[in-house]
Amino acid sequence: MRNRTLSRAPCTGRLQAALVCACVLFWCVRVEAQTKIQGVVSDPTGATIAQAAVVFEFEQRIVRTRTDARGSFTLTVGSGDGTLIVQAAGFSTARINVGSEKINAPLRITLEPAGLLERIVITAGEERIPVTPTSQYSLGRREIATSGALTIDDVLRQTPGFSLFRRSGGLTANPTTQGVSLRGVGANGASRALVMYDGVPLNSPFGGWVYWNRVPRVSVESAQIFNGGTSDLYGSGALGGVINITSNITRTRSDAKFLELEASGGNLSTGAVSLSAGSSWGGFGVGVDFQALRTDGYVLVPEDQRGAIDTPAGTSDIAGSVTLSKKFASNAHGFLRLGSFGESRRNGTPLQINDTRITSLDLGTDWTTNEAGDFSVRVYGSSEVFNQNFTAVSLNRNSETLTNRQRNPSQQIGFAFQWRRSVADRHSLAAGMEGRDVRGHSAETFVRAGGRQRTFGFFANDSVQLGTWLLSFGGRVDRWRNYEGLLNRTNFIDRTETAFSPRVSVLKRFEKGISVSGSVYRAFRAPTLNELYRNFRVGNVVTNANSELSAERLTGGEIGAGLQTFGDVLFVRGNVFWSQINDSIANVTLSTTPTLITRQRQNLGAIRARGVELAAIVKPNRRWEIASEYLLSDTTVLRFPANQRLEGLFVPQIPRHQFNFQVSYTDQGWTAATQGRFVSRQFDDDLNTLTLRRFFTLDAEVSRSVSEQVRLFVALQNLTGVRYEISSTPVFTVGPPVLIRGGFRLSLR
Repeated sequence: MRNRTLSRAPCTGRLQAALVCACVLFWCVRVEAQTKIQGVVSDPTGATIAQAAVVFEFEQRIVRTRTDARGSFTLTVGSGDGTLIVQAAGFSTARINVGSEKINAPLRITLEPAGLLERIVITAGEERIPVTPTSQYSLGRREIATSGALTIDDVLRQTPGFSLFRRSGGLTANPTTQGVSLRGVGANGASRALVMYDGVPLNSPFGGWVYWNRVPRVSVESAQIFNGGTSDLYGSGALGGVINITSNITRTRSDAKFLELEASGGNLSTGAVSLSAGSSWGGFGVGVDFQALRTDGYVLVPEDQRGAIDTPAGTSDIAGSVTLSKKFASNAHGFLRLGSFGESRRNGTPLQINDTRITSLDLGTDWTTNEAGDFSVRVYGSSEVFNQNFTAVSLNRNSETLTNRQRNPSQQIGFAFQWRRSVADRHSLAAGMEGRDVRGHSAETFVRAGGRQRTFGFFANDSVQLGTWLLSFGGRVDRWRNYEGLLNRTNFIDRTETAFSPRVSVLKRFEKGISVSGSVYRAFRAPTLNELYRNFRVGNVVTNANSELSAERLTGGEIGAGLQTFGDVLFVRGNVFWSQINDSIANVTLSTTPTLITRQRQNLGAIRARGVELAAIVKPNRRWEIASEYLLSDTTVLRFPANQRLEGLFVPQIPRHQFNFQVSYTDQGWTAATQGRFVSRQFDDDLNTLTLRRFFTLDAEVSRSVSEQVRLFVALQNLTGVRYEISSTPVFTVGPPVLIRGGFRLSLR
């Protein structure tokens, strides 16, 4: 048995950090002058919108309300200077900078119809836990800024069920381990969830993983997470759910000028600069987003097991984009965005390195007509080159040998079209189509493999509101073709598959804040080119590709209930879910020796994911907000005729229990927030022989505004200092030590 040592940061450091948080959390309260903000919310046709969520942010505080039956709202706030956020189901979010001089008369706010990004109905504005019985979470600018996390994937860990393939994060992990899993469906290198950025897929077209640092952190307006199969709208990749990341692209159409800048530095030679700026005039707008991030990282192997070759794993990233937008009329606008991303990573030994270069172009337009309805179009393309070295490491970890060099170029081009129209006041129709063509190759020292994949799908949805009932029926048909597949001089047979993904949902609202929902659905995920054609090696584990893989197909359902009581003070939600994934793709062990473990990607017979999800949010007053989530996930192999030893075993990389909590406090220009996360044990292999033990970690941030434009902050990740276990391949690796950063945020509007 290996000697596993869990190291902890010195108690003195944790005690000092805890005292700082405690001092801020109990900062005294003073009574402020009260200001009223009034307004009316309507759509482009002039029809008022009832039950729209209205949020006012000022001095890192938030005040919430909803519009009444006539679309009117009134907010009582402590300051007239801040940002007003208005959101309603089926419409894009409006963000308006409000000054004291602008609130003498009621505001008239027009919401534009939502684009492709908002096809999922989010019914409670930017609440962390939306007031709906379905399994949804929303992280706004405030939650992202106060999370203490440096990368977007670490911010998303505030939601239960979100995880990457392994327990590591995007700051130090190899990109091929950054596939997303939601609510117990698991992941390998590829994601079983779709990640979108302004309506465009963010997942790598070749491998399905996500380069989280492609998104400049300060440019993110919100991130919305929807658990459960959603292929009825989003097709392949949405097997376990969807993550929608919204940028500030709408600001170039609403704000005359804006600038957001965050700069920080910390231990482990960590530094980051993130910038978002824009201006608009005469219907035109231009926006610039930029981010540079670097960290030396840390040595992955515990000190008592290290050898001479073990070096820190870190990264150097740079990302940027330029966005041009044009408002053609009050009911139409478009944008064009050119982006670039570069990354260079060190993976823990001198020879294990990788780098990535991505260039992307996104084009979109949205328009509204009174007669025909609302339309959205997205066209996108990207070119990606991923290079990686693989090595064999000696048992004493004092030497390594280069075994392979890979170069993986890939390109994609795609489009998405959506139409939506309301029939009367309580009937909504939607339809659309999407297509994508991906080509990629894996060029190695002695091997060349690769191929192409072309996908086309169309969907339709019908939603009807009958009193307090909301019924939704929809489905999507996708057809894809794998072709031009090759391995050296061997050509693979072209293969074609089709998937039908229906969904039926019902939601019922009762009196006294009670609501219930239920849904049944089917979803699928087509294998990526990486799974079909690319072999890889991690430590002493070799995993081979499999050109015969077929699509994963999920059948599932869930029942949820929510209770909102004491006004907006308390909301509690519970969900019971069940799903079965047939032909799930997993890394199956073929042979094991003291120096080498050989695996291959294979379609398992079936796995089952079932469990219970609980969430609650408490807001006793304007200063405090407390949220907590728990997820019980039982994910096991039901059937695998090719290797019956796996039947009944747990699926790797999925913990049985996850518990999160978040606490935030704001007052007098101070903000303090902390997030805790408990993860139970899980297995790193399909045979359930390599156990990763449970852990608890804590992040925190304290900030203070020194002027209307400038805020200073201190952020801490892994405040508990626990070096939790990440992987066993079979080399044992651990998570990061405490990361402490200090910096400032500048906001000019």
